[in-house]
Amino acid sequence: MKGPDFAVRGFEFCDHSRFQTGMWRGKMLDRALALMRQLDFNTLIFHQNDLSDWVSRPRAYFPPALSRARWPVRYANVENGKSHLREVIRKAGEQGAQFFLEVKEMSFPEELLEVHPEVMVVKGTPCPTHPFWWDFIRAKYREIVEDLPGLGGVIVSAGTRESKLSLAVHACPCERCRNYAPSDWYVNIVRAIHEPLQARGKTLVVRDFAYDRSEQNLVVDACSRVSERIVVALKNTPHDFYPPFPDNPRIGTVGRHPQWIEFDAWCQFSGMGFIPVSVAGDIQRRLRHARALGAIGAMWRVDLELISDASVFNSLNLVNVFAAGILARNVDEPLDNIYDAWLAYGIADHLKPESEQPPPCPIVPAERGRFRRFMEASWNAVVKSLYVRGFIFTDGTCQFPFSVDHAFFVMLTFQGRDDWEPGASRRIAPTAENVEAVLREKHEAEAEVAALPGVLGLETLTLPENLRASYRQLLSLYQLYVRGLTRCCAACFRTRRAQVTRAPADVDAALRAAAELAAYGDEVERRLQGTYYPHYVYWYFDLGYLRRLAADAQAKAAALT
Repeated sequence: MKGPDFAVRGFEFCDHSRFQTGMWRGKMLDRALALMRQLDFNTLIFHQNDLSDWVSRPRAYFPPALSRARWPVRYANVENGKSHLREVIRKAGEQGAQFFLEVKEMSFPEELLEVHPEVMVVKGTPCPTHPFWWDFIRAKYREIVEDLPGLGGVIVSAGTRESKLSLAVHACPCERCRNYAPSDWYVNIVRAIHEPLQARGKTLVVRDFAYDRSEQNLVVDACSRVSERIVVALKNTPHDFYPPFPDNPRIGTVGRHPQWIEFDAWCQFSGMGFIPVSVAGDIQRRLRHARALGAIGAMWRVDLELISDASVFNSLNLVNVFAAGILARNVDEPLDNIYDAWLAYGIADHLKPESEQPPPCPIVPAERGRFRRFMEASWNAVVKSLYVRGFIFTDGTCQFPFSVDHAFFVMLTFQGRDDWEPGASRRIAPTAENVEAVLREKHEAEAEVAALPGVLGLETLTLPENLRASYRQLLSLYQLYVRGLTRCCAACFRTRRAQVTRAPADVDAALRAAAELAAYGDEVERRLQGTYYPHYVYWYFDLGYLRRLAADAQAKAAALT
């Protein structure tokens, strides 16, 4: 019998809120383990930026007596974290799944600066190139593998700008940092983690978490200088999980290193799970691509540290987890079988937090085809609303931009699409033709979202009335949100166009767009007044951001008159 197409099939919880989300709560964890067993995921991953510091205080630097006397609560938190993870490792192991920690380095507890102030070389700034760190990192991971003997390994983002300390940020002005070769610095981090893991037979996976092509090459090439046994994990798209982006160009070009490919099942950059979208077809295409280029593993993130009490388990985007599990075993599985398996399992209520979810509601076979058409139609609308001609319009929060400059910074600088697709930014240059194309795209999205209730046939579905009412509200909020994206986009692009031409007609158009955006903010305030939705609904419709953007666009346009 043919084996799985991907030997490693990972299910990843992502939490930076320290014991507040699914990976730390028994009910959510048990539900996840049950689904992993059903879909044959064989690797459970806990991802938290500073997780290594929440399960380890190296005893060579923090003797237990000192920790109990000086930082007793912190000490107890670390001991509690280790106790919890031992139980998680046991439960995962009972169903044949390995367990990995996922972290960002360099990271350290703040108390370290009190006991080792020498690492602050200039103006009290921690120095990322101080030789102290290499011994500290070795001690930390030596202790982790001793205290968590069932651990399968560690996944690390080495030197990312999101880590607590990184040479890439250039925060330390010392002479050593100015002259330190970035390639050597990445090698030192990777080696300091790899050595204690290798000594205990554990796997090190180094993630590609690069904001540009040069950073990506430094991280991947550092692994080759340390050991070919290190696994290289590559996002399916470069920089981050942007589905309209091209394939990550480093897939298949990592030498002899084993490759794992990373995906986002929750869809952070496509509505953060609140908006229902299926990327099952995209997963299938990208898995085929990755398999052809030698990848042996794939892993899927199912929530995000930015939003508490929300994940695929209170979202229709759970379909992407079914696609992940089924396609990682057989990339040629028909997509209808994936939808059938998901809908037999049941759908969730988007307007209830994860911790309040009732059992999923199965969908009768005769109505399952509607859900596939609905999820795929919703995805088509998302590409035209949250993205602008392939560029993500919002940042990683899916909130509205708070200024014209911020919107263009996200599109042109932060996501750096030109680095991966040279010349792409020409599509959003503020020419008359581009502005009209952008707004036409947004109006098409509004029409497509307005049609979604009919695509689903919501009023004739065999659903409990309370769930139907919840989806009625969800689709109404979805339409409201997309209209907001249209108005934000109009304000940004018409203002930027007016700044380029200074033509009276363009300035008038920018002023009208700013006024329409301000009126939309008033509409949102009225719509949400007196409502009691989960907190993340109000996050999407942040009135402060809306009003700041409207005022910014109005001021910029008025300055041109």
